[in-house]
Amino acid sequence: MGIKYASPLNHPTDADSGFAGTLKNIQLNDLIQMCCLSASSICIRVTKDNRIGAVFIVDGEIVHAACENIVGEEAFYRILGWQTGSFESIEVSTTPQRTIQNNYHYLIMEAARRVDEKSGLESEQSATAHGSLEEPGDDRLRVIIVDDSPIMRKILSSMLTASNRVNVVGMAGNGEEAISLIDELSPDLVTLDVNMPVMDGTSTIKHIMIKKPCPVVIMSNPGEGSSKIIFNFFELGAVDFISKPTKNQDVFFQQQKIFERIRIAATATVGNFRITRIPGARPDNPASKPANSACRRLAIVISGPGGHPEQMSLLSGLVPAMADKDGAVVALQSLPSSFSEPFARYLVDRCGCQASAIDHETSLYAGQCYVGNHGWPLTVKLNDHRPVIIPDAPEKGSIQVDRLLLTAASVFKQHLAVVLLSGANTGGQSGLRVVHENGGRIILRKRASGMVAEPLDRVVEAGLADAEVNPADLTKTVLNGFDLNH
Repeated sequence: MGIKYASPLNHPTDADSGFAGTLKNIQLNDLIQMCCLSASSICIRVTKDNRIGAVFIVDGEIVHAACENIVGEEAFYRILGWQTGSFESIEVSTTPQRTIQNNYHYLIMEAARRVDEKSGLESEQSATAHGSLEEPGDDRLRVIIVDDSPIMRKILSSMLTASNRVNVVGMAGNGEEAISLIDELSPDLVTLDVNMPVMDGTSTIKHIMIKKPCPVVIMSNPGEGSSKIIFNFFELGAVDFISKPTKNQDVFFQQQKIFERIRIAATATVGNFRITRIPGARPDNPASKPANSACRRLAIVISGPGGHPEQMSLLSGLVPAMADKDGAVVALQSLPSSFSEPFARYLVDRCGCQASAIDHETSLYAGQCYVGNHGWPLTVKLNDHRPVIIPDAPEKGSIQVDRLLLTAASVFKQHLAVVLLSGANTGGQSGLRVVHENGGRIILRKRASGMVAEPLDRVVEAGLADAEVNPADLTKTVLNGFDLNH
């Protein structure tokens, strides 16, 4: 087969472009997985002693490898068997003819199997059962990964350990294995898949919270019908939800995002978790205001990791009570934007609230709850003297709370209350400062009894908190403040 391309085996490298490193600092299979997950088109040249190999990736698929006089899969396996050496990305003018047909999942697993076989190391299954070795005085977060996919376990492990601030001490393929590992290793945090054989995620988190409570982050793909399941996990004690990494997003951005969510979740005081008793719908006690009554006051309720049950409980009482104050509620969640509509329906079904997702320009009416997401910037303005809320295009990787707070403060002024629940992320705090400057109030749930206090600590340290109250008193505190500011 004639390979028609400029050979990377002697290709000059531009030092100012691409990436490079040594196999001492990163494993080659982790690097290739990251490139495949991000759907990259790239050539990676690997050098060991006097040998040079090259791996070609096109749109996230491994299509060709060359090493010495070998091409195809055998060349790929030889290259990934190198434990030392250096690597660099290079540009090539044309794509080589395809010599590799198997998908990257198979190729990487087979390469790992051959390396283990050659070196006499224990298999992944054996290593998983016994966890990993720790250095004395190791202050990294100790994490157990629970997922029935061996590939996903490897990907998550690579992403988390790349920061050098996480130590994956064990991995499990089902809930039964996970419970045994948690009991043995006492991790700082567990990432938990939803659907698994032997024991699924729901049964697993129940066992964890009863037998050996620790912070749990649900990691799953937010597919159709999954949102209600995720909400149930929160009511069982899960701290946060993170979407599994996908190949159509920038892998390094995903890695950074996942690590930060894991870091925050690991600070959760799970001993403070209490199963929330959410009042059911009360059709016999409808809101006292008509559905199109003008909104003159606004409460913005922001929750983050550990705050979902608190938000559900608060909204069940606050939303109908706001109707009597000619007020509306905007509820921000830290979940993916696709969860906004299901969360609104969940509020209607579980709490009897009048709720809807913010997916287009929407007029604000008294006694209504409008559900948004931290990642979607929201703007409040007056349209024909009526307040409206408008979603804009999100900016990659940013927290968009400030825009909402800035614009809401300019419209509602002293008739604005911001309620911060566990884990609430308030962006750069410029929005909170403007709320104060315009006469609005910032109310925090009492940190000592919440699950995640760190983001609220920063608000208190900045002198921006007007009140810090028990969850049971939040609704009363919001309403009393509106009574004082006629």
